[in-house]
Amino acid sequence: MKKSITLRKKYHFKFKNSLNFKKHLLKWGTLGFKLKKTVCISEMQEMSIKLILIKYLKKITLKKFKLFFNSKCFYSATKLPLESRMGKGKGEICHFFGYYKKGYILFELKNISLFQALKLQNQLNKNKILKIKIIY
Repeated sequence: MKKSITLRKKYHFKFKNSLNFKKHLLKWGTLGFKLKKTVCISEMQEMSIKLILIKYLKKITLKKFKLFFNSKCFYSATKLPLESRMGKGKGEICHFFGYYKKGYILFELKNISLFQALKLQNQLNKNKILKIKIIY
């Protein structure tokens, strides 16, 4: 009899790639933007995404829109100084980041047409920070 051997990889973070979370359904808006793959977004990237969104939406639409952003940076990245030895603790906090799974709705929009949302999707996918798709 052959025994099947399964090799497990060691990951730094123990996250599962399943859809057992409740952040893949629309809650507040009529259109949502869902992530195509799992990403880690830092606080600075999150702020730049928000600024790009608001700036580009003001160019596209003349009427008022509502933007619901679902991201929060919960995790902290730490770093020790260069010449520190082992056993000196974890180190100082460098920055905060958020880990978002595939299928997570990053933000939702209200009072915007589908054509304008497609323009916005093309603009955001050019920025190489994240890849998204529209759901409605």
